[in-house]
This record gives sequence, structure tokens and C-alpha cells, in this order.
Amino acid sequence: MLWFGQPGPGGWNRKCLCPFPLPSGQHSQPSYGFPQVNEVVFGPGESHCATCSEDGSVRVWALASMELVIQFQVLNQSCLCLAWSPWCCGHPEQQRLAAGYGDGSLRIFSVSRTAMELRMRPHPVALTTVTFSTDGQTVLSGDKDGLVAVSHSRTGMTFRVLSDHQGAPISTICVTRKETQGHLPPSLAAFCPWDGALLMYVGPGVDKEVIIYDLSQKQVVEKIPLPFFAMSLSLSPGTRLLALGFAECMLRLVDCATGTAQDFAGHNNAVHLCRFTPSARLLFTAACNEILVWEVSGH
Repeated sequence: MLWFGQPGPGGWNRKCLCPFPLPSGQHSQPSYGFPQVNEVVFGPGESHCATCSEDGSVRVWALASMELVIQFQVLNQSCLCLAWSPWCCGHPEQQRLAAGYGDGSLRIFSVSRTAMELRMRPHPVALTTVTFSTDGQTVLSGDKDGLVAVSHSRTGMTFRVLSDHQGAPISTICVTRKETQGHLPPSLAAFCPWDGALLMYVGPGVDKEVIIYDLSQKQVVEKIPLPFFAMSLSLSPGTRLLALGFAECMLRLVDCATGTAQDFAGHNNAVHLCRFTPSARLLFTAACNEILVWEVSGH
């Protein structure tokens, strides 16, 4: 039985979700005579919550009315853990539940279609925790023997098993979003056309910068600070110009001869590609499905 509290004058007004039918005349108060509730998870926007219990049921509740709206039932199995998929691209029809059971099986339920989409068995023993990746495409599950399985939420295929915790039950799995719109910035490197001994590198690190490495001296000879982590890089073959594209929809040109820099706007998405033409007269930049062509002045 689950009790939910709501602030009221002078204290708390209690509302009760009763997952299991009560005998006639019996009051809805906590009792050990009903199957144990093992997990409570909340949907995007907190309009609904879901619970799972020892009797193998998964129930979805409307929080405004505290009414049961959906129930999924698996017979002869206890449902031990539960996860609600993250909000994917703002489409509520993609809301799904991942439920882990005592026999090592994992089921994916569609909330909108009120149907089971997938059943897989990534573990030989009872699951103890389950969670979705931030994009909802991957499910991570842990069991009482310490194994962690990484599975595809659409196909059910388990593509990796982690055994580092083997021998101790997995109690919690937590995921977080990566940097730069969910992805680490790429590592990029290019030889300088005007000096073959120099190598320029940008990538994830402590500082946002371009690192210039001298291969003959075997050391870093210069660092150029950047406002963001770069998503793309190109070096002009005819002039000492460096072009950098950023996820923040910005293009930067750096004159390596003078050390000056100039920023340009124009794209509406991350600038994931920069390319000087062989003549160095033009610069092509791409963001999503858009390509801009820039004329390089002073060539």
C-alpha cells in the first residue's frame, strides 16, 4: 500500500493509492496481508506514476485523481524493479516502462498502447535494478549476483555484460547526459599545410583550446583558447587560417599568423563540418542538412 501526502492547512492531507482490492468493510490502511510494493517511478511531467509489486503487477496511476488507469500483469513472477523511459523528442506516445522480474526476465511495456512490446532474459537470476539511457534506446539492468547487462530497448539484444561487481547485488544504476547536446565533442587533428612539423589538435579535455604540437621538438608549442569545444576543424592550404565549427551554431576563423580571431553566425544548428577548397578561396560549412559557402577575403 502506498500513501501520498499533500500539504494542507495545519498539516498533511493523506491520499491513498490502493493497488490491491480490499475486502468489504475494511479500511484502506497499511497491512502486511497484501503483496509488497517494490518500486515507484514517475512519468514525464509528473502526471502519472507507476508501481510494481511482488504479485507480478505493474500499475500506472493518474496523480491528479489517484486513480488506476493501466495494469500489466505477469503471473507467477514477482516484479522487483521498474523504470519509466525519459521524454523522447517530446512525443508522449513513446513513453515506455521497463520492468525486471524474479526469474531474470525484463519486459518493456508501452504506456500509450497498453501492451507489452518486448520480453528478454538478460540475467540468469533475479533483477534488482533497471534504468533507461537518456535517449531511451538502451536499457541497463542489474541482478542480485552483481552482473550488469546493457540491452537494446527495441530489439531486446544484450550487447554487453559487465561483471566487475560480480558477487554483490547491484542496488542502483544511474545514467547522465553527456556534454554537448548528449555527445562528447570529437577529437580532431590535422597537419599544418604551411609547416609539416606542426600538428593541430582539438578535443574533449580540461580546457577548451587548440593545441599545436611540434613533431620535431616533441612538445606543445602553442595553445589557442576557444569559447566552446570544437565540433569541426579545417586548415587553409593557402593561408595560415584555421576554421572551427561549434555546436553553438557558430563558426570561428583564426589567423595563425597574427593570432587574431573572428566569429561568424549564419547556421541554425551545430556546425559539424568545415572544409576549405584546395584553392583556399572558399570555405564550406555544414550544419544538419544546411551547407553555407563562405568567400575567403584577402586570399
